Amino acid sequence: MRIHDSLIGVVLLALAAFAAYEAAGFPPMPGQRFGPSLVPNLLAAGFAICGLVLIASGLRCREVAGPVELGAWARKGGHVLDVGLVVGGLVLLILFWKPLGFLIGATLYTAVLAARFRGGRLASSFVVALLACFAIDWGFRRLLLVPLPQGPLTGLYW
Repeated sequence: MRIHDSLIGVVLLALAAFAAYEAAGFPPMPGQRFGPSLVPNLLAAGFAICGLVLIASGLRCREVAGPVELGAWARKGGHVLDVGLVVGGLVLLILFWKPLGFLIGATLYTAVLAARFRGGRLASSFVVALLACFAIDWGFRRLLLVPLPQGPLTGLYW
């Protein structure tokens, strides 16, 4: 699949504008020259520059076949379903992030994807997904001191 450079550039510009807008609302740090909005604004500037370069590159390209061009792989068995599972599952995970919590949502999402990509081995995929999600949650909670949402598991500590 090939997505036209100009389309990707427009998406990057929109992402840059959104990041800069969100970062503008961050409170300043007292006694500091740089606040918490520095890194998001730097990333937004980088996204904007890349977006402008991609738009210019796409407009210079003379052989435009459309905004999206599917490759031969998309017509072979199940690849479009795989893309749908990855993107659709991620959208569902984002939508149900708080009510499900990280451990339940991410374990289910990872287990389904692992089972699909490993030929249907659901039990071992679930075990690996559960262990990986516990490790990620532990890393965020204990090392980075950033608690992820627990959903129905609120109050249980590990």
